[in-house]
Amino acid sequence: MLSRFLLFILCFLAPTLAVAVDFDQVDGSEQPIHLEADQFSFDKDTGLYRAKGNVKLSQGDLEVRSQALEWNQLSGEVEAEGNVQFISPGEELSGERAHYNLQQGTGIVEDGYFYLSDQNLHVRGKTIERLGALDYRIEKGTFTTCDGDVPSWKFGASHVDVTLGGYARARNTIFYLKNIPSLYFPYIIYPAKTERESGLLIPGVGYSSKRGFQYSAAYYQVLGVNQDVTLYLDYLSEMGIGKGLEYRYIFGHDNAGEMRAYHMNVDDVDGVAVDEERYALEWQHDGSLLGGVRMVVDAEYVNDDEYFEDFGTVAEEYNKDQVQSILSLSKSWGKYSLVGQFKYTKDLEADDPTTLQLLPRISFDVARQRIGESPLYYALETEYTNFWRDEGLRGERMMVRPVLAASFQLGDVIEIAPELSYRERYYWDLSDGSESDHEGLAEFVTRINTQVQKVYHRPFGSSGALRHSISPELIYRYIPDVDQEHLPDFDDYDRIDEANQIEYALVQRFTLRSDRANESPGYTEFLYLRLSQTYDLTDEASEQRFQDLRIEMTLQPAMWWSLQTDTTLDVDSGDWTEVSIEGEVKDQQDNALKFEYRYDADDDIDYATVNLSVAFLSPVYLNYQQRYELSTHERLEQVAGIEYRQQCWSAQLSYREYNDVDEDDIDRSVMLTFTMRGIGSVGGLGGSLGGI
Repeated sequence: MLSRFLLFILCFLAPTLAVAVDFDQVDGSEQPIHLEADQFSFDKDTGLYRAKGNVKLSQGDLEVRSQALEWNQLSGEVEAEGNVQFISPGEELSGERAHYNLQQGTGIVEDGYFYLSDQNLHVRGKTIERLGALDYRIEKGTFTTCDGDVPSWKFGASHVDVTLGGYARARNTIFYLKNIPSLYFPYIIYPAKTERESGLLIPGVGYSSKRGFQYSAAYYQVLGVNQDVTLYLDYLSEMGIGKGLEYRYIFGHDNAGEMRAYHMNVDDVDGVAVDEERYALEWQHDGSLLGGVRMVVDAEYVNDDEYFEDFGTVAEEYNKDQVQSILSLSKSWGKYSLVGQFKYTKDLEADDPTTLQLLPRISFDVARQRIGESPLYYALETEYTNFWRDEGLRGERMMVRPVLAASFQLGDVIEIAPELSYRERYYWDLSDGSESDHEGLAEFVTRINTQVQKVYHRPFGSSGALRHSISPELIYRYIPDVDQEHLPDFDDYDRIDEANQIEYALVQRFTLRSDRANESPGYTEFLYLRLSQTYDLTDEASEQRFQDLRIEMTLQPAMWWSLQTDTTLDVDSGDWTEVSIEGEVKDQQDNALKFEYRYDADDDIDYATVNLSVAFLSPVYLNYQQRYELSTHERLEQVAGIEYRQQCWSAQLSYREYNDVDEDDIDRSVMLTFTMRGIGSVGGLGGSLGGI
């Protein structure tokens, strides 16, 4: 008490001296109050403190700043004026004048401004009243997630109630673009939290020559901290009304997944009445069950072969020729593993009842293990499969493949790894009435490789080092010529071709080590190059022993560009038989150029894809993509998009032109999406099902 009295006397004797004082629990709360200012005065009878000049009062996480302040020590009432600020983590409330109660945590600010940093939510009002720790009331106010005195958009309302961690509810609301009144809403609800929030998502609108006018809306519902669901509703003027659902979840034992469904009663397709029901289902799951069993599901199903042609919005969708549903259960014990799989395939190109299904396939494998201290190793592969289909041969097969291998080092320079295996196949319960059968087949493989390398210090005049390694490889494979025509023909394991061939390869790697101060060095393999060729010793290849030359390369000298190639060359004709090239050039500003080229002489594939993204016109962003069939000189698809981005909103207009070569038809579509920060957008048909 004596120290407080001396400080009180000091305040009056030297009123222009900046002072500060702590008060322990003087207002009845558990947290002390700290008050500092240029000038102090105190009325002992009323318990009223008056402070002027750079006033700062703090209690716990709350800090109050102003030019003048009166604080009643007994009641906790605070009257402040002159650039008043109430600051707490993630929140800021300010105004010209304020009345606040520190004990109750309530008060009112005139000509106020409220800021919620996590949402970037700006609220202004004639009065802003704090009703409690989470509740605010604003009269004659505005709110937006845009920065600036004249935000890109805002809502103005006569009355707004805000609950932090909940919603902002506004009455008599006008939507402004800049300062231009654009829309009127009698009542709206706006999320005022950073957690996932239920509500309507902004719809997308567009037009397609095949689907007609498109309106896509969605509703997002939070089901808990580990679950949510999105409901879709699409109106397609030329086809009908589509309904979709997406359910996401995370449960215990690392179980997580997504389920999607979409349905439409299709009225017309390309102007032709069809009156067909079309739906799609998808389930993706990964997680652990009891007993350490791992379950993985990657299932998709459509009831109509033309589903993706009608609803697909990207090439990966409308070019699908089949859908598969796979359920896998696995259990491991160190180097032993048991895997069960159910696999169902639906052919989308034709209603083929002979499509083979694996119901189920069960494998038990023993990974490679060393035999004592010897250089010998053993492994085991076993597999049971039940082959089923609507029409055609059905049956069961069991394969057993023991493996004996070795590893030898010659002078720590050359590694030799021979491997001998025997694959036995058993067949029974065949639907054609034939008897059970079996056939065994041996295989011998020897791999020989070595490596030489040289390290160049300070390459290109910089710090670090460059390592160049060269690895010659030699692989010999032998499989005897065994008659297998008497066996059922389900897959490639039923007809294993004879092999007597030598594959030789040369692998080069360039690895750059960059030294960094006070950090571990970084390593970058900027060039990988592998050349390989096979020499065939079988009688059937007597006229052409040397097979195609294969060249594989990955080049990434810098983070901003990369190139991958995989090509094969016919050494007799000098023609390329297969070509695969992918490249990318990009910067840190979203400017990017990606290209892809595919060529396969046997499958008559010859097409290229280019994707260009332009960001240097910011805030305008451009994107262009084209797929082109070089053999027929036909444009398969082109997509052009323009997006205008602001700090709190964006608008994107996209144009897509898809050439269905089989149907000799071109589908042109336009889509407009509008996104506001904190509200979100849909931006596409629910029928695309996202992951499908």
